[in-house]
Amino acid sequence: MGSLAEWYQRIPTPDDLTRVESLFANIQAQFPQLKLEFKWNQPMFTDHGTFIMGFNPSKKHLAVAIEPQTMTHFIPQIDKAGYDHSQIIRFPWHKPLDEQLIHDLVAYTIDQKKDATTFWQR
Repeated sequence: MGSLAEWYQRIPTPDDLTRVESLFANIQAQFPQLKLEFKWNQPMFTDHGTFIMGFNPSKKHLAVAIEPQTMTHFIPQIDKAGYDHSQIIRFPWHKPLDEQLIHDLVAYTIDQKKDATTFWQR
């Protein structure tokens, strides 16, 4: 798999695809400096060459990958919202997508990595 179009085909239903496309459009509208890239077989947003957030669909959920420091900071909010998490956050297809939480994750990561010179946070 080498393109976003091929990745989109892995999303289970047309409604789920619409949700993902809307999510990506909203992130890009709110954070126009971010670049949507396709690396390691998944789309991800980057800012000045540093990782912000990545995505991977499964049959039951959209997995969202964030930096460990961001995950640690947001665990109370993620738990309160009722999302399962480990090294990723699982947003079930059958539940509404908490776009405010995603916005907060992105904004926090951008701020934390504003001076980053590496792809991954150290």
